Amino acid sequence: MFDCRQSIKVSVFGVVTSLVFWAENPAQAVTFQLSWTGQILGYRAEGSFSYDETKDYDNGIVRKNDLESFDIAFFDPEGNLIKEFIDNHLTYPDFNFNFDTTTRTILQDGSFDEPNGIDIGEYVLIDEANGLANGLNFWSAAPIGSDGVAIPHVHLTDRGNDFPDLEIGFGSHLDVAFFTRTTAELLDDPTAGDEFGQRMIASQVPEPTTLVGLGLVSLMGLGKCKGLIRRG
Repeated sequence: MFDCRQSIKVSVFGVVTSLVFWAENPAQAVTFQLSWTGQILGYRAEGSFSYDETKDYDNGIVRKNDLESFDIAFFDPEGNLIKEFIDNHLTYPDFNFNFDTTTRTILQDGSFDEPNGIDIGEYVLIDEANGLANGLNFWSAAPIGSDGVAIPHVHLTDRGNDFPDLEIGFGSHLDVAFFTRTTAELLDDPTAGDEFGQRMIASQVPEPTTLVGLGLVSLMGLGKCKGLIRRG
């Protein structure tokens, strides 16, 4: 037989427990997924990063030292993993990443070493005199064009040819994305397409709803008892 009084006790306990847990363990770290697809061959980057959303950041920008985690993986056009980097903000000395918490966008229209640029993955200088380096590197550049306007873009580069079987998409890079140039313009091929290069994007990961569900189930139990009492 359904024991309404016992159900009320359990339901109230469930609601109170949920509220107490929320009060003692407020959500602090917010997590975003990372995604990018190359403009020429379709190389991809997928990953995630997190930071404490309860803190105030200078001009609302989360930078390297503000991150709690940053993981990134790169894939070839067929979806095969090339290499992944866990906690890249801790393992790569020249790591540069800047996220605008107001617009929820990754800053990447500047040079790789500037506050509005990006430099992730790996870059290890082997011979400075000859500019030789190793590492799978995702980085930005913004050279000034002949019209005096910057040409912002990003590259995925196999610096030391560590993956010789991978196809080169543009120049010496596995793939690129020019934000203000179409694929047809880049390749000087009218049939190549009118799509512009894609920026790396960030999408917030929804917060867990387990506790919310517990509270709702508890409230449903209370409602059931109330209905039984009302019906006599």
